[in-house]
Amino acid sequence: MAERAARPASRRNYLLLSRSADGWLYLLSPLLLALVNTAVAVQFLYICGAAFAMERSLYWTIKNTTKRNRPPEAIPGLRSIIIANDRFSLPSGHTSGAFLFVTMLSQCLNPAFSLGYLWAAGVGMSRVGLGVHFPTDVCAGALLGTGVGLAVSGYLM
Repeated sequence: MAERAARPASRRNYLLLSRSADGWLYLLSPLLLALVNTAVAVQFLYICGAAFAMERSLYWTIKNTTKRNRPPEAIPGLRSIIIANDRFSLPSGHTSGAFLFVTMLSQCLNPAFSLGYLWAAGVGMSRVGLGVHFPTDVCAGALLGTGVGLAVSGYLM
C-alpha cells in the first residue's frame, strides 16, 4: 500500500481520506443537525463529547504505554508520505475517532449511518497507505472507537 501511495492519484485519495478524520467533521455534524432539530443536536453533542473524552483518554494511555514504533522506524527503508503528529503507532487515532463517530451516529441517530463504517475503514486503510500505521494499529483503533461508542451510547441513551 505504501508503494501505491507513491502514485499521485492514490496519494491524493489517501490524503483526502486521512484528512477527513482530522476532527472537523465531528464538530460540523452537530451544527448541521441543529439546523433540523436543536434538542437532538444538543443531546448528540453531549453524548459525543463524553464518548470522545473517554476514547481520547484510552487512546493516549494505550499509545504511550505500548510505545510501538511507527512503520518508518520499524522497517528499514520505508518512508511515510506524511509526518505523523506523535511518535508512537498503536492504536491509530484517526481510525479510532472515525469508528467512534460512525458508531455514535448509528447508535444515537439512525442505524442507516452504519454505512459510514465503509468511510471509517477507508480512513484506516489510508493511514496504512500513507506509511504511518501498521494494519494492526488500524484494527486496534477500530476496536477502540467502536467499543467506546457502544459502551457510551448504551450507558447514556
